[in-house]
Amino acid sequence: MNTNIILKHAGGELANQLWNYISIYAYSLDIGAKIRNPSFYEYHSFFHLIDKERLTTKILSSFFQIPRRRNHPINKYFRLAYKIGVKIITKLKSERVLSSENTLNCVFYLPPSKEFTRRANNIYFLGWLFRNPVGIEKYRSNIIETFKPIRKIEDRKNQIISTLRTKFRHIIGLHIRQGDYKKFRNGQYLIDQKRVAEICNEYLQSKNLNKNETVFLLTSDGPIDPHLFSDLETHISQENAITDLFLLASTDAIIGSDSSFGHFASWYGNIPHIVLKNQAIDWEYYKDKNKYFVNKYLELLPL
Repeated sequence: MNTNIILKHAGGELANQLWNYISIYAYSLDIGAKIRNPSFYEYHSFFHLIDKERLTTKILSSFFQIPRRRNHPINKYFRLAYKIGVKIITKLKSERVLSSENTLNCVFYLPPSKEFTRRANNIYFLGWLFRNPVGIEKYRSNIIETFKPIRKIEDRKNQIISTLRTKFRHIIGLHIRQGDYKKFRNGQYLIDQKRVAEICNEYLQSKNLNKNETVFLLTSDGPIDPHLFSDLETHISQENAITDLFLLASTDAIIGSDSSFGHFASWYGNIPHIVLKNQAIDWEYYKDKNKYFVNKYLELLPL
């Protein structure tokens, strides 16, 4: 049987890797191929997919039982070592390598989204820009089931959501990316928390939602100032990134940074993603959006 091997993800973190992963996974289902993803070693411990990996990947993943950012010393060390391994494999298997890497961030569409002539039985995929919009919808139910997190995370997510559901009619996910966005492109995608609170109130008004019946589930990679959201009902998550991702996917809608994180949660939960902006929000555009859609205001994730 053919095997697809995701060898390199180009340095992105959880959600960027997941967009790539599910696209190649859908392609694998479409042609009846196996799939392995040693490049996902930083997150494999939190997903059941690790059961299908080789022993070497399982051993590597055992060093990542706690989610950490890519700039953590442990992650930086293993990424460097893994990078060396990738270079060796790509030289040995050069005729089987398929790369999506390019300077323009153009996506590489896979079947069934676009015709593709397979060059070898086993293909090594390099890069994070493989996409498969038709495939991920065609195999949505399979992907949703396969990419569930481990039981511990699933149970914690269900506990938080069920508790909020008993108190509130509406749960709105809120993802505020801080961290690297403070410096990335001179901070143009960093949204001040005061502005975020304003957008939340605008959302309530645009959807005609009762403020007392609506809770905003706040997730972020940085500290949240609760005083800025004091006029709203909130639940500030203290969970790890993987739990936060699936918490967001379990809400009614997501208001979030221009980021792959909130947009993947939107796809997984089949709910709308309103992209945070410093400029005025185009509420008319979002008026009839009740399910996942490719948001035209999402600038940083090629789809």
